[in-house]
Amino acid sequence: MAALLLSGPAAANDSTGFQGTGGIELSASQDIRMLSEDLRIGLDEIRVSYVFRNVADHPVDTLVVFPLPDLDLSRGLTAPNWAFPTESPDFLGFQLWVDGRPLVPQLERRAFFQGREVTRDLEAAGALDLAPWKPGGYDGQVKAIPPAALERLRRAGLIRSGEDENTPQWVLRTRYHWRQIFPPGVNVQVRHAYRPFVGNALIGKAAEVDGRTVVGRLVGDGTSADADRYCLDAGTRRALTAAENRTPAGAMAFTAAEIEYILTTARNWRGPISRFRLTLDKGEPDNILSLCWTGLKKVGPATFESVVDDFVPDRDIRLLIFVRAKSRP
Repeated sequence: MAALLLSGPAAANDSTGFQGTGGIELSASQDIRMLSEDLRIGLDEIRVSYVFRNVADHPVDTLVVFPLPDLDLSRGLTAPNWAFPTESPDFLGFQLWVDGRPLVPQLERRAFFQGREVTRDLEAAGALDLAPWKPGGYDGQVKAIPPAALERLRRAGLIRSGEDENTPQWVLRTRYHWRQIFPPGVNVQVRHAYRPFVGNALIGKAAEVDGRTVVGRLVGDGTSADADRYCLDAGTRRALTAAENRTPAGAMAFTAAEIEYILTTARNWRGPISRFRLTLDKGEPDNILSLCWTGLKKVGPATFESVVDDFVPDRDIRLLIFVRAKSRP
């Protein structure tokens, strides 16, 4: 499923869930400095390039981790409620390069239930591979588990069986990891790319509820939680409302695409980021971008950029891209 694929008729609750993603995490080391981070966020891809330098007089061998978002399978993560970027255990399509050379990291999957790891229990039952993107949904996959193993999972509370469905109850934690050696006094470039989790809400006359449109509910008068979270100013609200008012009844004006990038975790290197560059790509020139970030400059028809020296992340990036209906078929 593409990150922005929507299926079925438009309705008031036509939205897809999303999870925040971020960058790589290093084991704590005061010998490693981050000289630069170039972060580019778009609708279809997130790209990050780091330059690290070992300031010690000896090599540093450290674990590097890229965590995928935790998936709470008890929440019913099935399409179209969730827009999984890819249909595989690596549901973000993660790619990695070190000093320009492709690197294949190890993929690790672990499962947790009520604070306890249950990976081995699920592996023994053949249930660790249950996934929301597979054909037949959870119910069909659960029915393929051997009866004795399925009964053990039910007794342990790992599978909840209702009249019409069987739902896993664990949290799936997936991460990539690899060992990285940083030679002394040498710059090392680490670059990765992946497809983001993108949440969507339909905006248009087809999405009216009780005479109020999604723009009215999402944006309102600027005092809603969403307006505050994405710094939706008066000009943006006017542009959205005007576009919606021009939309024929039953048609769609926008898809509101939500993306979150986690900046504030695992700052395990030495000092601030010497130079941080953020580039945002809203896709098409007539799409509308909104987020809370100072110092953004327009550098292209659909791209914006911010450069900060001696950067210490103190918040995550949450952005809304209002994609005009004509921009994406």
